[in-house]
Amino acid sequence: MARKPRMASKTGVYHFINRGVNKKKIFHKAEDRAFYWGLLKEYSGRFGVAIFHYCFMANHTHLLLKADELSALSKFGHFVQRRYAYYYCKTHRWSEQVFRSRFLSIPVEDDVYMLECGRYIERNALETGLVGDLATYPYSSFRYYALGRKDELVTESPLYQTMGTSKKERMGAYRFYVCQARENETRLSVSF
Repeated sequence: MARKPRMASKTGVYHFINRGVNKKKIFHKAEDRAFYWGLLKEYSGRFGVAIFHYCFMANHTHLLLKADELSALSKFGHFVQRRYAYYYCKTHRWSEQVFRSRFLSIPVEDDVYMLECGRYIERNALETGLVGDLATYPYSSFRYYALGRKDELVTESPLYQTMGTSKKERMGAYRFYVCQARENETRLSVSF
């Protein structure tokens, strides 16, 4: 059966998800995440992809990114997945499939969804109980936006600029927006 073609986003923004096969861990140590981060940095530069938000969990990753051309998104995802799979198999002596399937890319068509998607991505470690304070989780873009930490992978989201007139104001508003629990909050549901 042929794969469904990727849906193109009118805005060029996508929620990009990679998951380990059978929900198997794809990161076992800090070096694994560092290698993956390096691949994202290399191939985002090569294919003109801007990464606004990211979070690396043990068995999957989330990115909110912008790729003006669908072909650039496909090449970016292909090379990141392929190179990481080679690395993983060699490093962890694994000889089977690493990722569940090709990456998932969900078109993000409006600013409201873009804000909520970024929030969802960065709350992942909190929602799963991995950490009690997002500021302590080093594998996401939260510290870039909320604490002003340098992160060469992140291209600042254009919506972040609308959260205040100064950097300090934006960081405070962002921390509140992401960290504040909402009554009856529903999580974005993504399965593939």
